[in-house]
Amino acid sequence: MVGTFLCYLYLLSHYRVRVAGFVAVTVLCLLLQCGFPSRIEANMLSKKQVLIVILALLAYYWIKYVKQGPVYTTDKRLDGKTVLITGGNAGVGKATAIEFAKLGARVVIASRNVQKSQKAKYDIIEEAGNKNVFAMQLDLENFNSIKSFVKQFDKEQEHLHYLINNAGVMGIDGITDYGYHRVFGINHFGTFLLTNLLMKTIKETSKRSPARIVNVSAGLYKLGALDFDYIRSETNGYFSDLKMYGQSKLANIMFTIKLSKLLKGFDVTTYSMHPGAIKSEIGTSFQQSSILNFAYKIISPIFFREGFYGAQTIMYCSLDDNVTKHSGGYFSNCKQEDLTEIAMNDGASQKLWDISVEVTQKYLNENW
Repeated sequence: MVGTFLCYLYLLSHYRVRVAGFVAVTVLCLLLQCGFPSRIEANMLSKKQVLIVILALLAYYWIKYVKQGPVYTTDKRLDGKTVLITGGNAGVGKATAIEFAKLGARVVIASRNVQKSQKAKYDIIEEAGNKNVFAMQLDLENFNSIKSFVKQFDKEQEHLHYLINNAGVMGIDGITDYGYHRVFGINHFGTFLLTNLLMKTIKETSKRSPARIVNVSAGLYKLGALDFDYIRSETNGYFSDLKMYGQSKLANIMFTIKLSKLLKGFDVTTYSMHPGAIKSEIGTSFQQSSILNFAYKIISPIFFREGFYGAQTIMYCSLDDNVTKHSGGYFSNCKQEDLTEIAMNDGASQKLWDISVEVTQKYLNENW
């Protein structure tokens, strides 16, 4: 029975099985386990057969809703549209780039590692069959790099219809030269500055065609209210690192809500989203520990999704027609989710905005 169940798990994890396929595979497993009957007998299933069916149902649910999640489909074409994806050379970012490129968009992936981005660019072109894919260097920890990137982007790209702020880090140490933890600096201040510097282009684009901004957040934002002292301190271990990451993801949500309010009057909508637990490179710093590396290798195949599934809610927020009435909202599994009170704190949100302006003031343009 164990062998049959493992066979079933393998089939489900390697193919996107729909309900009909699920039923067929379940029946096949039953026949393999219990034998092909010469005639149909009108008796009750044995306990063994019932157990197999229950395990099959549990396996289907686990694969479908934990390991995979919903898949967003659209018949839209994005020819002539420009998409910018930060952290687009791996994981969710790369998967998102492939999805946009398949729809005909002009895709720019921006990452710190140029060599890796060039390789990712050709991978995306090959898989999507779209040659309009470009790789640019962007280091969100370096404000000069962000400013130079935007200057180059505006020179090479006429429009920006979709800004996907996907790049992020966790588990790294250190304090920035402006006094905040590096994780918070990269994940929030870098994203804040980039988005603000691109705002003139986004607004100009929205005069002719709607524009959307999607900020990749995480469910870990729920770990605690924004602590303005904590984000200026060093972390001291795994759980401290997780909290710092959660603080930066909470900031991404607050930033999204604030943007939606500031952009009223423009055809620009904003969304934050949780991609799910994804197999990616974001936690590689944690894996330097032999114990954590061992735990990751055991847990990730069971719990973590492939980048393709993490990209689905990004595509939903970017393309769905009904989502525009929920600008500023938070999404997961291709549907809106209610935010906890800590994310709806207007006082903390305004303080975060003021601090962000203060930190990046030297580099900001008058785009508002």
